[in-house]
Amino acid sequence: MPRRRGNKIPVYVTFSNLRYGFQINQAFHNQYKGPLGQTAFAGAAGVFFGANSPKPNRATLEIAGGSKVSSFCSSNKINDLQRANWIVTSGGSGIRGLKTAGASRSVYVDMPGGYNYAWNLTAAEMDNAAILGITQATGSTENLVWGSTPKPPRASKRVGGSTVSTFIKPQQSVLDAAVAAGWSIRGVNYDLLPSE
Repeated sequence: MPRRRGNKIPVYVTFSNLRYGFQINQAFHNQYKGPLGQTAFAGAAGVFFGANSPKPNRATLEIAGGSKVSSFCSSNKINDLQRANWIVTSGGSGIRGLKTAGASRSVYVDMPGGYNYAWNLTAAEMDNAAILGITQATGSTENLVWGSTPKPPRASKRVGGSTVSTFIKPQQSVLDAAVAAGWSIRGVNYDLLPSE
């Protein structure tokens, strides 16, 4: 596969009601954005970057001379791509080994734009879930996104001689309630806070 150098721009593709963002060579994007269903990122709400899981499908096309081009594609373009001789491979499942019992639990907070930022908390830390707007994930929880940017704000508090620190729901009423309960908050991006 030829290496794409040059100016990179942020773009995104859509799948399963999610918007997956990534950096791509601008010339490549200009040439293949239509078939791949890629949209230039211009601050669109709900776009996340660098997620560990889930990932969108990837499409690969053999071009003249035996070389190949490949990139992420939107799910609504898969049939058209396959008819045009692209090979489309799965990006993987949106449910990533949820922990519902034992030493840790899979949890999430709602993020602006319609997805849920997911991570694992220890069972003991679940005592703080309600005040921080954290919900335990289940097998039916949709739109879980792991390890992406932007990240929710972080809340920390000194409890029993140690510091507890985790993510907090990016909603002003939740932030205010946590501060009133003695939590320190950092990493708040007020552009991301939804109006209530």
